[in-house]
Amino acid sequence: MAVVIGTLIALVGAAAGTWWWMGRALFQPGTVEQVLAARGETLEVPSGQHADASSWQVAPDVRLHHVAVGAGRDVVVVHGGPGLPPATPWRAAAMTGDALRWHFYDQRGCGASSRPFTHAPPGGTWQAMQAVEARLGLAAQLADLDRIRRLLGKERLTLVGHSFGALVAALYAAEWPERVEALVLVTPAPLVTMPAGDGDLFTQVRARLDETGQRELAAWMKHTFNFPARLKDDEARLAEHFAAFGPLYSQALRRGRPDAKLPGSGAAGGFLSLGLYLSLGRHHDWSDWLRRVRARTLVIHGAQDLQPRSATARVVEALPHARLVELAGSGHFPFEEQPEAFAATVSAFLSEEER
Repeated sequence: MAVVIGTLIALVGAAAGTWWWMGRALFQPGTVEQVLAARGETLEVPSGQHADASSWQVAPDVRLHHVAVGAGRDVVVVHGGPGLPPATPWRAAAMTGDALRWHFYDQRGCGASSRPFTHAPPGGTWQAMQAVEARLGLAAQLADLDRIRRLLGKERLTLVGHSFGALVAALYAAEWPERVEALVLVTPAPLVTMPAGDGDLFTQVRARLDETGQRELAAWMKHTFNFPARLKDDEARLAEHFAAFGPLYSQALRRGRPDAKLPGSGAAGGFLSLGLYLSLGRHHDWSDWLRRVRARTLVIHGAQDLQPRSATARVVEALPHARLVELAGSGHFPFEEQPEAFAATVSAFLSEEER
């Protein structure tokens, strides 16, 4: 499941006056280290950790679950959702042999990684929302990526971001252009600007649902973005709610592809998803910021994805050194649906990048 917010936020915000404060994005590109310093944090990680350990300590109270597959050049995978890691490493990862060593990690707040909040932090609604965004939003995710870079002992990372994770990977490459050697963005969420226009996943899903499904989606959306009410839920209830989008997405997917199914996923994040939505806000335009990216970039579009090619193309246009490749017979998860073709495409790009 790849929960791409797009115009959903604007739609629900117009209907629910309870969160008028969501007009601006709480994440401001270029401020990650300043934000950390204001919280008394740094990008340093505890010494003595192993790159291949089953978990990485990235903060005093945050450990990230980690699995490595293969051998060779290190590749860090940034999963999507938001807040929905793969249950197991991608099928394609085992098909690159000794060329690539894939590092899969569950982002803080989901999967088997630490969850900073079991309940909403104290204070009023706005104060609680700010605290959730600070601990789990985009700045925190970018900081964790740089801590992973340090744990791996790399001057520059090779990043593979999927769906929402592609946005995270691209923002990292813009925050610290000198720390990324190559980017692969797989079916990227078109969230460079918001609203996202025809790239909004929920618009695509709604169009493929029957009347009952559309009512269920509308109820899910209304429930999701009533933030004052959601802050009264605990982490378990929030995670269960966000995972409930999966069956609706599957229903829409099977409308055009009866045999299609979603790959397995790890435990969904609860407060993590709220934090990331707060980072995005209802309106932002990060296209100028992403022109800072120096790394050569491969953008992969699945020909049968619900997301239109035009939306993926807008992501390509935002990055200075990007090119688009479309994989036939594949939807939103080409590393599972066409693993051989995906592995060959990524391997060829990274081999070319090394020459």
